[in-house]
Amino acid sequence: MPRNTSGFEWTGESKDRLKHLTIAGLTSPEIRGKLSGEFKHEFTVNAIDMAKYRFRFLKHALSIDKDIKTYKEITLPDGNYMISCDEHSPCHSEVWVNRKLAIADKFKIKKNVQIGDLFDFKFIMRHYTEEVRDLDKEVEQTAPIIKALDYFDENYLLQGNHERRIGMQTNSLIQAKHLFGLYGAEIWAKKFKYSVYDKMNIGKKWMVVHPQSYSQVATSVAKRLAEKFHRNVINSHGHLLGSTYDRSGKFLCVDLGCMIEKSRIDYINLSTTSHPAWINGFGALLDGHFWHFTPETNWKYWGLA
Repeated sequence: MPRNTSGFEWTGESKDRLKHLTIAGLTSPEIRGKLSGEFKHEFTVNAIDMAKYRFRFLKHALSIDKDIKTYKEITLPDGNYMISCDEHSPCHSEVWVNRKLAIADKFKIKKNVQIGDLFDFKFIMRHYTEEVRDLDKEVEQTAPIIKALDYFDENYLLQGNHERRIGMQTNSLIQAKHLFGLYGAEIWAKKFKYSVYDKMNIGKKWMVVHPQSYSQVATSVAKRLAEKFHRNVINSHGHLLGSTYDRSGKFLCVDLGCMIEKSRIDYINLSTTSHPAWINGFGALLDGHFWHFTPETNWKYWGLA
């Protein structure tokens, strides 16, 4: 049997493994580490290089370049979470935020997922008009929502289109992440984790998302995403509300609603369109099941009326 200088006896199994790791793009040091553990032999990098040369394993094979930036989906562990979206603070609804906190307290849920657009960030837009609101005023008005979310031990915030607009309006000189430290200061630093991704997995079955896609037909985007990602989808961004299953009948597709006080939004009150009405709502993942809280919820049943 072929041997290297350190006395290892290469068999069909070890040669196949060497070939597969080479095809997978591992470097010689990485292959050395794996083979040393799998075959209980202390290889050297030189021994790996010599074996690849001797067995003519893909002389021109490429190793994966670890310096090139890659993107990987974020996954939270299974557990109990409160989930809401589109607060657009300071345009948030105090009543709906309080209802969410009451449900969290009732079931002792201490983890919270915000699916984008926690803040409206309107001060950026108003700097370009005659009506100027400075950043200090914006921070002052959004302080209550941060105080409310201090209830939770952990808050996970995904990037929505309103977070994204900061970079778009400032040529990327200022991004949402640069401003979050001003919104809540110590509470933000201790209890919030911000992701520049617009989606996040929870365990193996659930995905929450603030997509760039939009439809006036409730749940249609959620259904398409469920069929694409093969997960139950909790969708935001459209401020619509609904729940159904995808065509396979396997995946739940939810439009979560929003946490806005609609009377505080200028553009839906001062102009009239045929777009669907915005509907308040939030959700909870509890023991692997999704609970949807909407205007039709019987709050007396939950002990909250």
